[in-house]
Amino acid sequence: MDVPKNGTMQGFFRLTDSENTIVIELFTIRETPEGIAFYFRHFSPELKPWEEKEAYHLNLTKWDANTFRFDNPVVNQLKDAILTHNGDDTYTSHGDVTGADGKPAVIEVTYRRVK
Repeated sequence: MDVPKNGTMQGFFRLTDSENTIVIELFTIRETPEGIAFYFRHFSPELKPWEEKEAYHLNLTKWDANTFRFDNPVVNQLKDAILTHNGDDTYTSHGDVTGADGKPAVIEVTYRRVK
């Protein structure tokens, strides 16, 4: 990601295995009158949305030089997203979620930029 242009940063990632694209995620980080908001949505390789209604919307609640925490006020969705810059071209995304069975779970992924 680069610096914001017109108050918005955008990006994407794709998760693959050795043969297939599993999911594509598009996201924006935007300046809003209420503060910084993080929007993202998942798609199949054919761009069919995974989420039933709309993109996730989380609000920036805490930050320091390397970590940004976004929280979601909507119940039964992703509770939070914590993005940590680990060094050049690497960051970790940590998310606390509530599964369809009502049980809490954690999703944590380390991303590396491919040049």
